[in-house]
Amino acid sequence: MSINNDDITPSDESQMSNEARESIYNPSRMSIIEDPYEKKQKILGVVYGIGLNVNNIIGSGIVTAPGIIWNMVKSPGIVLLLWLIGGIVTMSGSLSYVELGVIHKISGGETKYLQTAYPNPKIMMSYLFSFMHIFAIRPGIISAVLQSAAQYTWYTINGSSYDDDIKQDTSGWYLSFSPFWFTKLLAIIYLIIITGYHMINNRWANYINQTLAVIKLITYSIIALAGIYRLSSNWSVSRLNWVHPLGGNTNIAAYSASMLLIMFSYDGWNTLNYSLDEFRKPGKKLIFSNSISVGIVTLMYLLVNIAFFSVVPEEAISDNNQIDETIAATFFYKLFGKSAIVRIFTALIVLSVIGTAAVCVWTGSRVIVAAAASDFFPKYSKELRTWHHYFNTPTNALLLQFIWCSFIILFVGSSFTITSFTLFSTFSMYSYWIFYFATGIGLLVIRRNKKNETKKRQLDMDDKELNDNSSILSRISRGYEVPLPFAGIFILAGLFILVFSFVVHVECPKDNPNCDLKVKMVQQMAPLFISYGFLFIALIFWYSFYYWWDTLKAQKEAGVMRITNEEDKNSDINK
Repeated sequence: MSINNDDITPSDESQMSNEARESIYNPSRMSIIEDPYEKKQKILGVVYGIGLNVNNIIGSGIVTAPGIIWNMVKSPGIVLLLWLIGGIVTMSGSLSYVELGVIHKISGGETKYLQTAYPNPKIMMSYLFSFMHIFAIRPGIISAVLQSAAQYTWYTINGSSYDDDIKQDTSGWYLSFSPFWFTKLLAIIYLIIITGYHMINNRWANYINQTLAVIKLITYSIIALAGIYRLSSNWSVSRLNWVHPLGGNTNIAAYSASMLLIMFSYDGWNTLNYSLDEFRKPGKKLIFSNSISVGIVTLMYLLVNIAFFSVVPEEAISDNNQIDETIAATFFYKLFGKSAIVRIFTALIVLSVIGTAAVCVWTGSRVIVAAAASDFFPKYSKELRTWHHYFNTPTNALLLQFIWCSFIILFVGSSFTITSFTLFSTFSMYSYWIFYFATGIGLLVIRRNKKNETKKRQLDMDDKELNDNSSILSRISRGYEVPLPFAGIFILAGLFILVFSFVVHVECPKDNPNCDLKVKMVQQMAPLFISYGFLFIALIFWYSFYYWWDTLKAQKEAGVMRITNEEDKNSDINK
């Protein structure tokens, strides 16, 4: 059963007892902390919601991941099937989150949903997600997106691919300044610009982000249409990639790695769940915004992949030692040659990718605010949840996010042999799916608890109360509820990603046939180790600074109260 408070009129509410109202509005007895310092504007509707979702989902993944996935899976047909499966999983997750959004009707996303589903031990799951999202997931996504923007900027400036100028077979600390460190600093410059205009004005930030979303849709629509035109007009050449898959073998490791990159490309479908406080009538608008935007993105991704397969030649992809992370630049080069048009289009891709980073920055700051509202940051929660009195933006949360993302880009991205985009996207997305999986199961837990409590309330009511409230309860029971098969697809996808991501395939390059395969395997699994390393640190922080410290503080306060009561009692006796 789902709850839709929009269906309950004030007259209906007056007929309900306080206890029954508490059960219906808060069936899992979650303590929702409203932030008195926030002054939010209800600026989002269906059109804004679709634009925000599309802008956040379509980003660096679709212009970076296809070349990597094509190289691993070999067959264009299988690649398209994997992208379609990714769309189905995304739609399933999106519809599941609509139900969770309708129930809660507040910002925070998984921070609140996990708090509802797993309140014990002392909202540990909610705390772990907040920590991971703030310090690993969102910074990893932002870093991957900005790395892609910097690589395409390099192509726009130099007219050559980032991959042509660097072969990362060692950590970044041993590489030359250009292009490796140049792109790192450029990514941080982009982050400064994005954070700056989000600090200054919330409404104008939305206007800028919507404009970038329009640029993005136009750019990727051009890619899709140009590829389809090339496929139909030059079939004798364009069909070669379709009838002759890339040489080499494909194993389960290729599929699991590909799905992780595909889900990174689709990520952002839950954007609106982080900002429901700024959404007009979320119970009625969320389902349209989520489902329409995911449908648009899935179609766009399939068309863009068809375009790449029809234009980009096999030799640009099949080199195992030179993975093409700027496949869109290769695409435009094959269409227009070495002309200014190529650089214009790569510049448009840069703006498109920056648009995705902007929405990530926007939503990431809201998660920090929601976590601070739950007092997840001892001594600093008030500052991090506070919105600036003049700009009406979460400036402190944005500043914290900027500092930490800069650290991730410069130091974490320079410490491994894996390319920065692959490193950032893999560890952030694997970390995210740990909590997507937990949230999917949590939805079923919340649904079960709600049904049990509603049945209990109905049994506790006498006949008169039951008749008075039956119409209200029947309307509530008709609230949105995701079909069980979709929830099951979402949960099973999470299980596949979490288990099979540990299956990796490594081999020595041709120029070094006697390499240490154990070292290469550790490097390949480094993103997963980083993910679980952050999770372990999060667990330590939860116990040390939230569970143990909060328990100790409560005991001290209880001791002081007991002493005060005893002193008052003795004083009364002496009198």
